Amino acid sequence: MSLRKHEPMEPPVFFAPPDSIHDDIIELSKVESHHAGTVLRLRQGDIVLVVDGLGNACRGEIERAGRSKSFQVRVHTRLRNYGEATVRLTLAAGLSTGSKLDTIVQKATELGIKRFVPILSEKSRVKLDDPKRAASRLRRLEKVALAAVKQSRRSYRPDVSNPVSLEQFLKETDRSDVNLVFHPTNEGRPLEECLADTQAPRVTLLVGPEAGFTPEEVAAAGETGFKVVSLGRRVLRSETAAPVACALVMALLGELR
Repeated sequence: MSLRKHEPMEPPVFFAPPDSIHDDIIELSKVESHHAGTVLRLRQGDIVLVVDGLGNACRGEIERAGRSKSFQVRVHTRLRNYGEATVRLTLAAGLSTGSKLDTIVQKATELGIKRFVPILSEKSRVKLDDPKRAASRLRRLEKVALAAVKQSRRSYRPDVSNPVSLEQFLKETDRSDVNLVFHPTNEGRPLEECLADTQAPRVTLLVGPEAGFTPEEVAAAGETGFKVVSLGRRVLRSETAAPVACALVMALLGELR
């Protein structure tokens, strides 16, 4: 099948949950159909890529198009783990103000994380005592992650966990994983040293909120198997430190080649 002149070399990415995929036909939601028809002006026969958020991607063509009804996509080929890294990277970041946390989730998703955990620590400036507010924040972060998945051409939507205390998170961390806590201290080790000869398929990164972790919190992380890592002499903002940590780890593990 030849590509039309207006059709991009890399087809646009859309999201469809598994229950909307029936054999070789995918039914796009109203939101995704609106984006396809009104924003991108796609039409019947155009090639698209549809991901299900669980690591599966389907390449196919639009079979039905119209402003008043949803789009259907006929599947040509299926791909597993499309755009995904081999390492399972978890980012646990100190709870920060809304826009900063959005940025952290967006950039970390683009870099390939599989799980994001907001951490409530002693210096966290945001408190989620209201269950409705916490649920609203969680839904927002899930939307941010999904948008980043499509933008970065991934097929897996990162799991976004409910906020947990640092103490609880440390209790639930698997000691057999590579666990790293990033903290500006002279006692921190270089990242490349901490990842030398790493064979573990899972890596967990722990980054503090705006004001950082307390010395006691860093010590508690060390007692549960976390290696303290330094990113150099400069102190980075939380919304900078978390994506930088993800990018450096992915690069050192060969995931950005």
